[in-house]
Amino acid sequence: MKRIGINVLRAGAMGTWLLAAAVLGIPPASGAETVREGAVTEIMTYVAAPGKEKAFEEARAAMFSFLKTQPGFVSVTGRQDLKDAKVHVDLSVWATRTQYNAASAALPETLRSAFMGTVSEWKYFGLTQ
Repeated sequence: MKRIGINVLRAGAMGTWLLAAAVLGIPPASGAETVREGAVTEIMTYVAAPGKEKAFEEARAAMFSFLKTQPGFVSVTGRQDLKDAKVHVDLSVWATRTQYNAASAALPETLRSAFMGTVSEWKYFGLTQ
């Protein structure tokens, strides 16, 4: 059962990445990192810990509220898997990588810890531009 959940998480995350790649453009395949200014999107997936679903939503909302006040914030979209309600995918968009880094560094540890305390699994898929 856990294996199925992980596969659902992976499939959902891959679908999200493909959608983001189609909308935002596919990164270069050369292997060399391209540094350019412009909007960046962070893609994350989470599995809410059993029995902590309500706390997950509350902590996530508090974290989103903080991030929305930061310079360079463009948008945040949270989605829930239709087959497994514990699986969530978040896409946050920032005007620049520099502003994304600053907002991430400014996130209070209390908000970050409260949120991560409600998560049983997570995966960072990186930034797309």
